[in-house]
Amino acid sequence: MDIIQKAILFGGKAIVSVVDAKDLVQIAIDKQQTNDAASEVLGRVLAIGAFMSSGIKGSDIKLSITIDGGGKCGKIIVAGETGGIVRGFVQERNPKVNKNASGNYDISECVGMDGSITVIKDFGLKNPYVGKTQLVNGNIDSDFSYYFTTSEGLPSAVASGAIIDNGKVKSCGVIIVQPMPNCEVEYIVMLQDIVRNFVDFGKVIESKSVEQIIEENFGHFECKLMPPIVPEFKCKCSEERMINIIKSIDKTEIEDILDKEGQIEIHCDFCNKYYRFDKEKIEQILSN
Repeated sequence: MDIIQKAILFGGKAIVSVVDAKDLVQIAIDKQQTNDAASEVLGRVLAIGAFMSSGIKGSDIKLSITIDGGGKCGKIIVAGETGGIVRGFVQERNPKVNKNASGNYDISECVGMDGSITVIKDFGLKNPYVGKTQLVNGNIDSDFSYYFTTSEGLPSAVASGAIIDNGKVKSCGVIIVQPMPNCEVEYIVMLQDIVRNFVDFGKVIESKSVEQIIEENFGHFECKLMPPIVPEFKCKCSEERMINIIKSIDKTEIEDILDKEGQIEIHCDFCNKYYRFDKEKIEQILSN
C-alpha cells in the first residue's frame, strides 16, 4: 500500500518525509501508456507532488507543478490536492532515451536542463502563490532541493528513485528532509549528508518499508513518527465537467466543429480518457 510517513526530528527542529508511491504510479503509467524512461520521470515527480500536497492544509486547495526543461519528455505536469491526492502526465510518452553504463536512464536527458520548475498553490484567495526556480541539472532531486531552498526558504535535501521494468513498477518513492527555521546549521548539514548517501533510492524503497528507512537513518535523532497519510492517484475529469466546457464554447464555434468533424471530442491529459459528443448529444446539452 502507498504511504507517506513523516517524522519529527530533534524535538521539532526538522521533519523527514518518506513517500512510497508504487501503486499510484502504476495506475498513472497504465493510463498514460508511457515507456519506462518517461514512466520513471513521471513517477518520481508524482511522488514529490504527493509529498507537497500532503502538506497543504484546508479544503479545496489546489497544487500544480510544471517542469519545462526542454528535455525529451517535454513538459512534466503534476496536479495535487489536500491529503496527497495527485495526477499527472508527460507531453512525450515514449521518448527515445538510452540507458547509461550503470543501466539507468539519464533523467536529465528526459527532463532537460534549460528551463524551470513552476509551482502554483491556489488557496482560493484572489492571488495564488507562484514559485518558480531554474533547473539545476535536470536530475529532479537537485532541482527540487533548489526549489524548496530558494522559493520556500527551506534548505531541503531530496532523493527520489524508481525501478520500472517493461511497464511494471517495482518501486517508486522519495525521501525529503526539511529543517525548521530554528534548526541549527550542524543539524542541517548532518541531515543533508544522510540524504545524499541515497544514491539509488529506488533500490532502497524496494527492499525496505518507509518506517524502516526512517528508523535506520534517523531513529537516533529524537525521532517521533506522525500519523501516516495514504496518497492516491485521482483524476477529476467527468462527463459533467466536459459538458460544462462545451457550454462555455461559442455556439458558432461549436457549429463549425460539428460541420467539420461531426462530433466534439475532448481529451483528458491526466487519465488519457476521451469524451465524445455527437450532434444529437450537443443539441441536447445546449437546449438545457
